Amino acid sequence: MTSEKVRQLIQRNVAEKPMIRTEDGLAALVQLARRARKAQVRYALCGGLAMHLYGFSRATTDVDVLASAVLDLAAAHTLSIGGDSYVVKVKGRAIVVDWIVRNDFYEQALAEAVDSGVGHPILSPEWLVIIKYMAGRAKDQLDLLWLLRQPELVDRALVNQHLQTAMGEAAYFPIRELERVFLEADKMQLRDEADEGKQPKPPGRRVKKRR
Repeated sequence: MTSEKVRQLIQRNVAEKPMIRTEDGLAALVQLARRARKAQVRYALCGGLAMHLYGFSRATTDVDVLASAVLDLAAAHTLSIGGDSYVVKVKGRAIVVDWIVRNDFYEQALAEAVDSGVGHPILSPEWLVIIKYMAGRAKDQLDLLWLLRQPELVDRALVNQHLQTAMGEAAYFPIRELERVFLEADKMQLRDEADEGKQPKPPGRRVKKRR
């Protein structure tokens, strides 16, 4: 690809897929959260913004929310996976909030959402692992492996327990497949630790490994 085509590609991506900051995503959600609470609609953060709050600073272009019902608000469009997509203005910028409503195991994930400490419920790390695994897109795989590599963040036995509760005997195959993902995450973590161990120590100082 020529340098001119690279420049055009970047300009198009910046114009068509602007990234959002964590604080702007949360500000957009505040506006919808007021309506949700008034209507007694339960909701919880999921997707890229949830990953931000757990510490993974990957790029995201919208806000994903799991909810018990859609809002009494004009939707930009209906989501194919269930729910509505809303557009909220923050500092003069339009931010898309995908308000996901489903009547499957997502309901259990929503019921077991935890307090994020920033004013909104958030899916637990274990349910995020399950949902990322089920979604199976490239970015979901990256999120999944990152979650599993964080020390003491994900209770893997609880992941399996959630799957068994939600799917019964059908959970056998996802659990087996996730065991391979767990192993891959462990191997990646070992490589990370090995790489950190190769860093030269400054003279007269002891370098501690990052956790």
